[in-house]
Amino acid sequence: MHFDPSITDEDELWLFERIAQQLQKTYRHSEAASIALINAYYKRFTDASFCERFDLSLQTTDFFSREESLNMADRVQFFEHLRNAPNEQEFIQWQRSVRL
Repeated sequence: MHFDPSITDEDELWLFERIAQQLQKTYRHSEAASIALINAYYKRFTDASFCERFDLSLQTTDFFSREESLNMADRVQFFEHLRNAPNEQEFIQWQRSVRL
């Protein structure tokens, strides 16, 4: 697996491996597509200027760990694969609809 080279924390890499597995299992993405989606998500949501533009908190290792692999897979699916704009309320509504 080749995640963004700026991801160097071993715990974070382990979590991202689990997120990739969850994307494959839940949303039927290939391994390569899962990694590409995660890398795109990571690049956007850890970028201070991107987060500021959408009035979001910068996402950190603590955030990723707290969300765990299934919730993070849902976030990656909603924001990257489905290309939705960063809107937490819309994400929550969508996630509730797919988790019922």
